Amino acid sequence: RHRLSVLLHPHRYERDLDEEFRFHLDLEEMQQADARAGPLPDAAARSAVRRRFGNVAYLKEETRRMTGLGFLDIMAQDVRFAWRSFRRTPGFTLVAVLTLAIGIGANTAIFSAVNALLLRPLPFEDPARLMKVSLVRPARGEEPATDDMIWSYPKYAVFRDAQRVFQSIGLYNDFQVTLTGGTEAERENIETTAGGYLPTLGLQPVLGRNFLPDEDLHPGGRRSVLLSDALWKRRFNADPTILGRAIDLDAQPYTVVGVLPSGFRGLSGRAEIWIPVASVWPSEMSEREAWAHSWTLIARRKPGVTSEQAKAAVAVLGRRVDATYPHPEFHEEHWGAAVRDLDATRVDPIVRSSLLILLGAVGLVLVIACANVANLFLVRATGRHREIAVRLAVGASRGRLIRQLLTESVMVALLGGAASLAVAWWGVRLLAALNPLDALRVREINGLGAVNFASIHLDPAAFLFAAVVALLTGVLFGLVPAFQATRPSLVSELKEGTAPLQGGRARRAFTSRNMLSVVEIALALVLLAASGLMLRSLANLLGVNPGFDADHVLTMRLNLPEASFSRDSMPGFYDQLTERLGALPGVTGVALADCPPLNGGCSGTDLELPDRPAPAPGNERIVGIHWVTAAWFSALHVPLLRGRSFTSSDRLNGRRAVLVSESSAKRYWPGEDPVGRPVQPGQGGFSNDTGYVIGVVGDVRFGTLDSLPKPDVYLPYSQSPRSGMMIYVRTSGDPLAIAGVARHALHDLAPDIPVYDMRTMTARVADAASQARFSALLLALFAAVALLLAAIGIYGVISFGVSQRTRELGIRVALGAARSDVIRLVVGHGVALAVVGSAIGLAGAFLATRVLRSMLFDVAPFDPMIFAAAVALLSAAAIAASWVPARRAATVDPVEALRDE
Repeated sequence: RHRLSVLLHPHRYERDLDEEFRFHLDLEEMQQADARAGPLPDAAARSAVRRRFGNVAYLKEETRRMTGLGFLDIMAQDVRFAWRSFRRTPGFTLVAVLTLAIGIGANTAIFSAVNALLLRPLPFEDPARLMKVSLVRPARGEEPATDDMIWSYPKYAVFRDAQRVFQSIGLYNDFQVTLTGGTEAERENIETTAGGYLPTLGLQPVLGRNFLPDEDLHPGGRRSVLLSDALWKRRFNADPTILGRAIDLDAQPYTVVGVLPSGFRGLSGRAEIWIPVASVWPSEMSEREAWAHSWTLIARRKPGVTSEQAKAAVAVLGRRVDATYPHPEFHEEHWGAAVRDLDATRVDPIVRSSLLILLGAVGLVLVIACANVANLFLVRATGRHREIAVRLAVGASRGRLIRQLLTESVMVALLGGAASLAVAWWGVRLLAALNPLDALRVREINGLGAVNFASIHLDPAAFLFAAVVALLTGVLFGLVPAFQATRPSLVSELKEGTAPLQGGRARRAFTSRNMLSVVEIALALVLLAASGLMLRSLANLLGVNPGFDADHVLTMRLNLPEASFSRDSMPGFYDQLTERLGALPGVTGVALADCPPLNGGCSGTDLELPDRPAPAPGNERIVGIHWVTAAWFSALHVPLLRGRSFTSSDRLNGRRAVLVSESSAKRYWPGEDPVGRPVQPGQGGFSNDTGYVIGVVGDVRFGTLDSLPKPDVYLPYSQSPRSGMMIYVRTSGDPLAIAGVARHALHDLAPDIPVYDMRTMTARVADAASQARFSALLLALFAAVALLLAAIGIYGVISFGVSQRTRELGIRVALGAARSDVIRLVVGHGVALAVVGSAIGLAGAFLATRVLRSMLFDVAPFDPMIFAAAVALLSAAAIAASWVPARRAATVDPVEALRDE
């Protein structure tokens, strides 16, 4: 407490210390006066007392030292000395601080992403007890086994009634509804819940109440709804009287019973509304739906129950669920259940791998920055040899000088750390701009929507990380220069003038700088090779033919409320819609389809061929199934390879027409013509009817760009109407130019049906490569920074070498060396550094790029062309960095050089 008081109030401490010493001096003076026969004159007595008492200033210092504050005094002296030193060399200080700001700032930005997406506790009550429970499906034919299957409500009910290890459990799934009433109709994301979904997460409404048991468990009960804080404020102006008010969802009335806390948008990460399953899908609760898997199950462990105990209990319960609802077709196939911590499912492994690789890459950038600044300090220390020699000669210890030099390096690092916050802020904004998670979520990449790039910000953890990294880097890059600088030759340094570096010490000093440059070059080559592979992979991915032409196509979604439109009336509405859109200026084609290409998550079904034997269990014919209008293939320029396409004659109650993709034709009719063959897809109303293949179309990639096209079948929308469809509008110019007009036309036709998800097809294709683009662009940015820092490091070493060898170069020129010889000599030094660094870097790149294997598309992790290009680029940078000091060396005047020496 005393030391803290001294640190916080140093002036008061000094005043108290002065008063204490004055008291002792006055007391000693009085004692001296009493001890003598006659009092001495005041001045003589005071002088005698001071001689007897001792050196007051020394005693003050001893007092401070005994209180443990002497170290702080010395540290303050070192800081003041370092600050004056930096003010005398502003150029050096600025370059060092900016270099470290880039390295530390980039690391802080990536750490913020890692912290938000991987490390920060989930934003729920006691998140360590939350778990995700999944069904386990065994391998079936070509499909591998999986332990992350979702649930059906009947299976959940069996699990719920039998389990004893969880305090609460709940289900949820997400979809979209149309919100009407009041202002313009909107399409909103919604989570349907069952069980104790919100209580399991530890959430209570900030306004109103949670769902009641009768609303959650009993079909046909009261239709209740909870709103997000954002929707409440945006659409209802934060009206506190919202409770009890009715809102319409898909033309059905629901009563608002509560508003959830700010920032919560469900585990899907996009929900604005929550409703209980009993009020919207009571049929889901029927035992007939035991194999309708559409629910995610979460649970909260009871206090005292460990993860291992929960895993063992869930495995037993999985067997009970399987016994209750065995597979209706594959009787030998036994399902199970598994559980894992909810935190372990927070992001998809693809995102986790990308973040960790980027964290490693940006760490290499920081090491390069440290090596660069260490080189600067070595050069600076060379100019201070005489100063350090004088301090050693007058009695300063080597440890004291090392502490002084480390204080300087730490100060530079802390200044760089402070400046890095601006770089980190910019980096966090860049990460938000490159955010790949929204696009990945559309493609059903796994992971909690509650964990997303929107949660990345510079929080106290990021500030602490920046401070710790700054301190560590200050020590890291300061050690070598400090030890090197405190070993001067006192005799040579104390002579008149500063002697040139000689002998072994010169070689050691030069070697230290060379080694640091070699380290920079090697690490830069690793990053260049990695970024080259990722950019090549991205180029290959973007060069994939998706099977359609995305240019000049605008897409948007509509969902017709089934309460307002019958199955027979839907085609008529969409016919009017396509007619209106087709009449707009610049529109060359309008079509409909249920699921866009490169979206993932499109419908799939089994395909029966009535004229073929049924496949063996586990080898079903699985195809993607799509509902399209006749103009869809021409609007997206999907080629017709054989037969005919859909026409206006393919209507309800007519002969069922089916188009198959090229992959379907090759797999299920190898070497045959499928046109005219009977088919029965598992969806689309073929249970009591048979369709016939009328044509074969080109493959379209509905999954990912990096996966091969899968077998697909197409049904004419007019023969199998659906409420939710995507509209495709091909234009002769910029498709976004007609976006407003198209939205207005749709609103005039159906004002209560919102248009949403309006984007160009080109943007959807770009989203398909968003993860690869995210990693490739950031790696390329880090590699560019590393290359720049390495070039600066080479320039610094060569430039310093030229300044140290001025006399030697002057003698060479005086003896007849040509200017080109001098340039070749100096540039050769830079090339030699590049060769050694590249050799080491190639070995490192060969090992490091192996971790990229799973992220590369159609490129080997040891691509020789990429590695050669990285070496060539680094060599060019080394030559360019050496050229400037080489030209300066070539202009050395021999007379002036020898006179200066």
